[in-house]
Amino acid sequence: MSAISRRQFTTGLIAGGLSAQWGPAFSYPDRAQIESLKDVLNVQHLDRAARAAMTPEAYHFVAGAADDGLTRDANRAAWERVRIRPRRLVDVSEITTDVELLGDRYESPVILAPAGNQLKVHADGEMATARAAAAEGHLLIAAQMADTRISEMAAAGGPLWFQLYPTKQREFMLWLAEQASNAGCRALVLTIDGPTRGNHEAERWFTMHRDKSVPRSRARLANFEGYDGRAGVGDPTFSWDDVQWLTEQVALPLFLKGIVTHEDARLCRRAGVAGLIVSNHGGRQEGNGRGTAEVLPEIVAAVDGRMPVLLDGGIRRGADVFKALAMGADAVCIGRPYLWGLGAFGEAGVSKCLQILQSELERTMRYAGTPALGDISPVHIQRP
Repeated sequence: MSAISRRQFTTGLIAGGLSAQWGPAFSYPDRAQIESLKDVLNVQHLDRAARAAMTPEAYHFVAGAADDGLTRDANRAAWERVRIRPRRLVDVSEITTDVELLGDRYESPVILAPAGNQLKVHADGEMATARAAAAEGHLLIAAQMADTRISEMAAAGGPLWFQLYPTKQREFMLWLAEQASNAGCRALVLTIDGPTRGNHEAERWFTMHRDKSVPRSRARLANFEGYDGRAGVGDPTFSWDDVQWLTEQVALPLFLKGIVTHEDARLCRRAGVAGLIVSNHGGRQEGNGRGTAEVLPEIVAAVDGRMPVLLDGGIRRGADVFKALAMGADAVCIGRPYLWGLGAFGEAGVSKCLQILQSELERTMRYAGTPALGDISPVHIQRP
């Protein structure tokens, strides 16, 4: 040991002989090759596994963002700037994570956000996601642009809400709402942050450079099937008056998804919606927005407890869920994490994602001294 230090010897042993003996998965955890589901310890591992398992086009369909990705990256960075203030000597032998939304109780505050065209991600698509969500006891918001009909997803047996987009064909919106109600959905979620399509440069690049000799698969748009009239997506004229009209026309309670300012939060109250979701579409629409953790406090203050406030954007750890709840959110939604699980391992990957986040949330609650969600409050965090 005179020529080299013990640390150098150990490092060389690990990098050389041991890694060769134990296979490519043996490495430092932040650089390990994820070969199977048993190697997955966190959501970042699912991301790495999905990148390896999916085609580059499919992976960027999930991971991509508008412009330079500044809004997507701001979502993640904002959570990292919030710190937890743990309390000691609290009985945390039993942890409960039940949450009530509009009179319904759910086992976890982690909700699967709407994501369309999941057959691009995995051959089992939305049905794998629906089965996993049902098995793990999580609420799923089904997407209007899904490749699987809402009635088929409902057969998985889990709790469902249904997402809508504004469209000029108002009768089509009402028809979709009726299909959702007939399928047993408990609420509608109107996504309002897309008056125009986001600038997805990676998607455009793959379109320009794809092999033209290979037929391009088309989205099924299964929820459009059975409608006899004109059906479309998008309406740049859609206004608060239209939101109020929609609340008066549909039987299900309506959430607005895409609120990022206290001004619009107050307008939600006036429009008569049942709740709102703080969201910037994961940075897929606007390229220079604030992180949702940055905007959540002003929206919670504006709502003043009069309606449920949900949030998505940048959630990668159970600790992030805890921080959102401490800042006043009633529940959080995830998108890319479960899609990475789906892309890498199908239904089992979605289940693994939900299990990881749930376990991390419960562990954080124990360290923070909060045995139930109702015990989590602003005193448990320190914001920048």
